[in-house]
Amino acid sequence: MTLEERFQTLSRHRQAHAERVAAVMRALAQQHHLDEELAWFGGWAHDLAREMSRPALLAEAETLGIVIGPEEQAEPLLLHGPIAAKWVERAGRGTPQVLEAIRYHTTGAANLGPLAQALFIADGVEPGRRYALREALYLQALEDLNGGYCAVLKNTQAYLLSRGLAPHPDMVRALDQCTAGTVQDTH
Repeated sequence: MTLEERFQTLSRHRQAHAERVAAVMRALAQQHHLDEELAWFGGWAHDLAREMSRPALLAEAETLGIVIGPEEQAEPLLLHGPIAAKWVERAGRGTPQVLEAIRYHTTGAANLGPLAQALFIADGVEPGRRYALREALYLQALEDLNGGYCAVLKNTQAYLLSRGLAPHPDMVRALDQCTAGTVQDTH
């Protein structure tokens, strides 16, 4: 199945979300001098596996050779980013930066490059999201990508904790980097 065919299997709601994320990615890319086409593509492709069932996500991750940690075993939805990244890679359509961005768009991670930071931000602040800080976080990210990334990470952590959910270890490491003030463009 091509990536475009996979996109067409998504609900209209999910397609619209991906299109909004792609648009935010393009805006962040323009502001921070990133490749606009790669940014748009990462936003468009990031949720290709998001509507798979939990059992299907586990099975597909196993088929693709993706390591399934205890967090992913407990919440297989965390696998949708790594699965989509593998699909993009196998389709020959992604640079290392795009693959990193798609892979970590749900959890964030320490030492992410600017395209991956941008996708984590864009997924959280696209205009279809409805929460009080959304616009402020978007404006902060336009001014300062690293600062915006850390702010969206902190906001996501607060949201997870408010729901009684623990942040993924990759997110914890990224937050530690933010607290230490060592987040920087690494690519």
